[in-house]
Amino acid sequence: MSPAVTGVAPARFLLSLDQLHVLEAEAGIAVPAEFHTEWGDSASAEERDAREANALNGLEVMGFLSPSTGRGAGSIPDRVNPAVRAYLGLFADPALEISVRSWGDGRSYVQSAVVLSGYATSLIRTQRLDDRGQNPRNEDSVELSAFTFSELIDEVLRSLRQIDSARPAAAVTKGSIKLPITELQGLINAIRSDRPGVVEGALREVDLGAASLPIARVASFGIDAGFTLFARSQATGDHFSSHWFRADSGWFELALSTPPLDSVSSSIEFVDRSRVRLSTRGS
Repeated sequence: MSPAVTGVAPARFLLSLDQLHVLEAEAGIAVPAEFHTEWGDSASAEERDAREANALNGLEVMGFLSPSTGRGAGSIPDRVNPAVRAYLGLFADPALEISVRSWGDGRSYVQSAVVLSGYATSLIRTQRLDDRGQNPRNEDSVELSAFTFSELIDEVLRSLRQIDSARPAAAVTKGSIKLPITELQGLINAIRSDRPGVVEGALREVDLGAASLPIARVASFGIDAGFTLFARSQATGDHFSSHWFRADSGWFELALSTPPLDSVSSSIEFVDRSRVRLSTRGS
């Protein structure tokens, strides 16, 4: 593995969970908490030895570790390819951290990406979901990518593009509404009742006109995919988050604004003063 260069496609590697475990536990490389793995007490000493040997052999073949014999011989930490250690080492002290959680089409995706001095790396793992989109099961590999800052946006949107690629973009009414949490939930429940009189009454209750109905309707039926992105600067403490969901009639965004905790006296007041903005912006 060599350092990524601007204009060069990201370098990608598939690591087994055992290989990632060995890099973390035996080579001393820090990985995000959501990628930490344990073999568990049920694994016998013989099984652990065999799994570690297989993992080490695979890492050698990939060039992540130097050979265990000859000039490259040494302890596991000493055998780690310097480029591998440099890119995975970004997780220990990055300038920018980005987390992505997305799900749809029978899979969920967990991605952690970090950036420092123009270089970036990410880990992605996927989980299979059942027919109801529940009971996630980890797949047996993790994808490691090394790239430069210029490729960052494309990298963090990869899972979203994969989820949305099999479905044509829907034409939706673009706009936004902002309501207290309970009022928005009440409006959505009224729309789901499919009773015009109830819907009309709910719109009056929350002081919205009929023009806002198509916006609220987007979030009312057939949610089958989601995409959440969270980014934080370690240098400034600034952070950004975005939460998107796909429904029958297209994608919509939910944004929550809450009062400062020291300004409320109860959980009820906290909920009452919180607001949800529902926005539709097409594909």
